[in-house]
Amino acid sequence: MFHNLQAYPSLTQKQHRALPAVSNTDLSELKAQVLGQLRMPNPAALAYGTAFHAATLEPATYQRTPEKCPWAQLEQLARRVRRQRYCRDLLYRGTPELTHTAVHAETGLLVKVRPDLLVRSPAGRRLTLIDFKTTSCRDEAQFLATIQQYDYDRQAAFYLDALQADRFLIIGVQKKEPHAVWVFDATATAGLIEQGRKKYAALLRHHTTSG
Repeated sequence: MFHNLQAYPSLTQKQHRALPAVSNTDLSELKAQVLGQLRMPNPAALAYGTAFHAATLEPATYQRTPEKCPWAQLEQLARRVRRQRYCRDLLYRGTPELTHTAVHAETGLLVKVRPDLLVRSPAGRRLTLIDFKTTSCRDEAQFLATIQQYDYDRQAAFYLDALQADRFLIIGVQKKEPHAVWVFDATATAGLIEQGRKKYAALLRHHTTSG
């Protein structure tokens, strides 16, 4: 499905965005165009998400920025995630935010992916990708219902295939009390990855004809 996989160590988020390749965000924007939907980015939500990921994944280099954010809240949330036993182990063993590019065999398009966390098994035989999602959902059932709604299935398949990985975990982090942390294995749900694969393949094909 993909070939010519390349990693870009030390690439910043800004440099990643500047790479001339198709990202999962690009696919979301293309889907909105196809459906005639107007996508209006929420600067506050984007700033919150970026800051939360920085505080969670790279606390040693994290710092507040001029954007308006509930800094104390998101920092408390990040600490909670880092202290959660399972997440703590993943964060200890994983590589955060490592950009990769690959070529989609069918369309010839260059794509880029940047998983929140990449964890190799001790023997190096299995590769697990982890994506953290902050959420306002009131419980786990409601959060799980958003996975297809927000195309997390497409993201999981896109990342898994591009990186030739084995497993994709979605970790939902509840913004409000009780600040629950939910771990969902997308690869363990029958049909979910195949459904996501059909989604991203269709959009990549459309990209070649719409560009």
